[in-house]
Amino acid sequence: MTLCRLQTLLRLPVHRRQALAVKLLKRTLIQPSFNYKYIRDNADELLENAKQRNVHDAQPHRVGILYDEFRDITSQINERRSELNVLSKQLAQQAKDKGLQVNAEEHRAMMSDLRSQAKSCKTLVQELERKVSGVEAQLMHEAAKIPNLTHPDTPVGGELNARTVRIEGLLHTVDRIPNNPSDLSHLSSVEFRDHYDLVRDLDIVDMQAGAQVAGSRFHYWKGAGALLELALVQYAMTRASAAGFIPHITPDVARSSIVDACGFRPRSSAEELELDNALSGDLKAKANNQPSGEASQIYRAIPVAEESRNDDNNDSDPLCLVATAEIPLVAMKQKQILDGSTLPYAVAGLSHCFRAEAGARGRDTRGIYRLHQFTKVELVSLALPEQSQTELERLVGFQTALYRDLGLTFRILQMPTHELGASAFQKFDIEAWMPGRRAWGEISSASNCTDYQARRLGIRARVAGGDGGPPVFVHTLNATAIAVPRLAVALLESFQRPGGEVVVPQVLRPWMMGMDVLRRPASS
Repeated sequence: MTLCRLQTLLRLPVHRRQALAVKLLKRTLIQPSFNYKYIRDNADELLENAKQRNVHDAQPHRVGILYDEFRDITSQINERRSELNVLSKQLAQQAKDKGLQVNAEEHRAMMSDLRSQAKSCKTLVQELERKVSGVEAQLMHEAAKIPNLTHPDTPVGGELNARTVRIEGLLHTVDRIPNNPSDLSHLSSVEFRDHYDLVRDLDIVDMQAGAQVAGSRFHYWKGAGALLELALVQYAMTRASAAGFIPHITPDVARSSIVDACGFRPRSSAEELELDNALSGDLKAKANNQPSGEASQIYRAIPVAEESRNDDNNDSDPLCLVATAEIPLVAMKQKQILDGSTLPYAVAGLSHCFRAEAGARGRDTRGIYRLHQFTKVELVSLALPEQSQTELERLVGFQTALYRDLGLTFRILQMPTHELGASAFQKFDIEAWMPGRRAWGEISSASNCTDYQARRLGIRARVAGGDGGPPVFVHTLNATAIAVPRLAVALLESFQRPGGEVVVPQVLRPWMMGMDVLRRPASS
């Protein structure tokens, strides 16, 4: 739903605007299974949790009010339907007894009165159904804003409050390039160079062509650089497959409703505000409220042929470019009941990832450290609730083995509340030491999203040998195996030699066509 589409809504009369907003929202929101009673009964705790996670638009108390209103209207509808059912039976009986009536005029009057009552009752039911539809849409919309619960061990606050779990490697202790890659005690007189200078000298990345063709922060891998990307992908996929992850190559697009259900933001802050106002029917809200919150990092993809259309079917659930393969990997099991005995179900997905990276500036935008498009191998696991914490440990263990065998210096961080996003219950980041940047840089993360995504996507499991109760919502977990540009930065800066060459890690050489060292082209 685009901003243009929502602004069109605001020009309609209030009743039509709200009805159309409800229609569009229900069309673009997968029917979630929120526990409204839990939200209502624990509104204070959920509001405090949202504040600690730096989420400002969550209103659990409003959800509680809407839930009670929804239940009250639903009860009225059921009462009126029961009344209508009684009237229908009376009408049928009167019609059946028509020939037995002594006074025909009295019978006609009775039938007329019953029909009038039935008509009034039916009209009231229709009005209540329209009303409850609007309340239900607001209820779902507001409940969807509430972030996941938070693991009790999670540090509170922003990025600076991240807790270091451990550090592996010693490269962060030296400021000059070792003469011997395996011996940090003998250093040259040459300081580490930034990856941007290295890739230009090695002629393995073309940022200028990327900018000319697609805009700033797009790039071409070329020559040995292209082989390096393919080697990293092969390395990650081979290791993941050996560890039991089923390899996938995913779509690079997903419907807006899918992106939303996975905890990403397919709408801008302005669009969220317009939708809030349209659903509430508040004429004054547009003037009194301002967009707030972080800018969406999602790209929307709309076919050219549909851009100018302005009918109810246009742009109802537009495609978005995926920010991570986590989105299509989790969503491919939507609306399914899985066999609990087959869980955890672990997959590895290769995709291109697209991120607007709005607001990024400074040194992070230099070179390939922060791009709008990149290649990534993502790990996703669906687990039973009692399995998910163990599965998170397995994912982090897989990541650390992957980076240890590459020879990187890295640290594992337990991320604080502000860094969890909407979906994560607990999150660990892994940062590699990038000696040319003289800083740690994030290369991967791993998160346990518990049932946040599963409730929104309808992914459940039937527990084998259970008590015959209803299926349970699975827990979804995700972890980065390889995000190519970030890992390439760490490798290039870590394994550079005093003469400007870069040593290729041993584990990548099977896919580098015989290259064990990246060198300047002969023509340079």
